[in-house]
Amino acid sequence: MKLIKITSALSLAAILAACSPAKDEAKPMASASETSSVTQTAQTETAQVQPELNLRAVVYQCQQGVVVSANYDFEGEKAVGLTLTVNDVAVKSLMRDDSNKDFASFVSPTHVWNVDETFTLSTFNKTEAGMLFKKGEQSDEILAKDCVVDQAATAKLNP
Repeated sequence: MKLIKITSALSLAAILAACSPAKDEAKPMASASETSSVTQTAQTETAQVQPELNLRAVVYQCQQGVVVSANYDFEGEKAVGLTLTVNDVAVKSLMRDDSNKDFASFVSPTHVWNVDETFTLSTFNKTEAGMLFKKGEQSDEILAKDCVVDQAATAKLNP
């Protein structure tokens, strides 16, 4: 019986010793100038890796009363991606397809959005001829066609 009490007491002491904070050794602190230098280097590397994106929104009026809202991501003058909303349904992750020489074409696994080949950051609110397709096994379904820029709505989104 005494052996059980002694073993329990020793076990409790070992657990408490393991959980107690150990003495920390003094660690040298970095100087303010070293910290500033590291921060500036990290910011410079980040800026070099991530190109500046310009975001622009365009509202299109299409045949049969279909409204398409497009949020474009531009790198320089070139649109590289976008997200569309068609009658309140989002179509995400459309990326520029440079292989299409006839249109500024954006594709996802399920959709294709085409606008005039002159589409750039400078002309984003002037370019017409938008058309949205949903890819199908046998044939594609046209979701929006003959889309033209709604100048008033687009101007409100891009002050």
